[in-house]
Amino acid sequence: MARHPSWALAALLLIPTFNVAADACERPAESGYAQTPGSKPGGQDRHPPRWWADEPERTELGITDPQSAAIEQIWQNTFPRLKELRERLDQLEETMSQMIRDAADEAAVMAHVDKVESTRTEANKARVLMLYRMNRVLTPDQRIKLKALHDKRESSRRGSGPPDRRH
Repeated sequence: MARHPSWALAALLLIPTFNVAADACERPAESGYAQTPGSKPGGQDRHPPRWWADEPERTELGITDPQSAAIEQIWQNTFPRLKELRERLDQLEETMSQMIRDAADEAAVMAHVDKVESTRTEANKARVLMLYRMNRVLTPDQRIKLKALHDKRESSRRGSGPPDRRH
């Protein structure tokens, strides 16, 4: 396990999963989630706080202005695609649910499952590539600090216990 690159661990542990990040697009304003410029009112375009731009977290992590700008650019370039894929996945899953409720032909359901899973795979690949690119901007020390910050958030989000490592 020690032979795996540190960025892979960071990518898997430090940033919320695609579904969590995508679900955050719909969280209400009081959740503390940020809103993208030009986003829709009512929480439709919300996403997790930007640790690379939030001044207290930037200070805690030692994020420089150039690092913050680089990570922000990565986010801005990727988030619209992730949002688009999430919306497509939601539509495909709803169609699949309707096909199952309607007892559609098994071959048609299986063909649709292929579309759903292909879209899910495309979204996960885009997310992992984004995380990889963000991680490359950070120093090893910053990655360690970011992991600690993530663990702290996860602990408070889930309650007072340690982060769940069963995933």
